[in-house]
Amino acid sequence: MKLSVKTLIALTLFLTSSSLFAHSDAFTPAFVDSLVTPYLTIQTALASDDLQAAQAGAKTFVEATKKAPEAEDAQAQAAALRELAEKIAAAEDLKSAREAFFPLSTDLTSMVKHVGVSDKQPLYTAHCPMAFSGKGGDWIQSDKTIANPYYGSKMLRCGSVKSQLAGEKAPEEDDHSGHHH
Repeated sequence: MKLSVKTLIALTLFLTSSSLFAHSDAFTPAFVDSLVTPYLTIQTALASDDLQAAQAGAKTFVEATKKAPEAEDAQAQAAALRELAEKIAAAEDLKSAREAFFPLSTDLTSMVKHVGVSDKQPLYTAHCPMAFSGKGGDWIQSDKTIANPYYGSKMLRCGSVKSQLAGEKAPEEDDHSGHHH
């Protein structure tokens, strides 16, 4: 069986991201905060179709991963996150940046769930059912108004907020989560 390069890359990214679900006990909420801020920069940039801003956010994310705790498992997990962010930083187009953003989102969501954040800023898990040829894709964003990083201006509001991941619960408000497919 011959696999295409894209299939091998996707499989590698999947296996890399799957291995990160058991997070190091050495990670702290403050370290996770240092990753969330540049991650949100990437998410916002991709939703705005701004490759340069996404790459800049990815470079900041890469630098943040270098400050991971010294524990061996923490260093290994930070290196895996760094690889994903480096793919975004080196992306030649929005499509490849978005493909690398998906496993980064999966891993960071898991890390926020298991380690937590110290910031009171709310974080939400959002989902677009149409992303990646209908397989769907999740991401983290800082408010309930959908800003889809997988489609940008083509379908900016496609998706819905699945849950609040972190932060203080916002008062009940009108649901501006976008349309559903």
